[in-house]
Amino acid sequence: MSCFLCQAGQATSDLKWHDRPLWLDPRAGLAVAGLGGYAPGYVLIAPIGHYVSLRAAAAAAGETFIAFVLEVASYLQDCFGPLTFWEHGGRSDTRTRRSACVEHAHLHLTPGCLDLPMPPVATEYPALRQALTAPDEVTEGYLLLGWTGRPVFVGADPARPQFYRQQWARLIGRPDEWDYLLCEDASITRATIETVLRRGG
Repeated sequence: MSCFLCQAGQATSDLKWHDRPLWLDPRAGLAVAGLGGYAPGYVLIAPIGHYVSLRAAAAAAGETFIAFVLEVASYLQDCFGPLTFWEHGGRSDTRTRRSACVEHAHLHLTPGCLDLPMPPVATEYPALRQALTAPDEVTEGYLLLGWTGRPVFVGADPARPQFYRQQWARLIGRPDEWDYLLCEDASITRATIETVLRRGG
């Protein structure tokens, strides 16, 4: 098994320190510290099952998964303040160009209200729950963007690798440092983990 999120969901003993779950509900999902954060508080929430998008996971797992996502997001807001969050909804056909960086669905959350561009051809939803459960909407190949206490937008995928990470890097004046693997700062990732676990203790 090569998917690090699937491995994290099984909580195997040989996980790398940064892939150990901060939350784990075997019925629903998991959350891990995100690599390549520019400040503490960058976290990924993923379904336990290997789905290409959060909408696909929500359709399959229902309320159990949605409640898990909202509970973790609420806790992170308590830890770090208002959040910006996004998803690069993946595609079943892995040969198709897409913004998703890995094939296992995950929601990115980071502190602050980042001025990120709207997804192309976006539909507005009042909150994350509605954005993930809207009937008859696409379940793969989309962008999702939202902020704490504001509407959530879902639109077309521009098929640019790590699209919103590229935009985030541009906002902080580091436009060439968007790849999460190449710009990882272990001290920031450790600070995320320590803050979350300390608040939970």
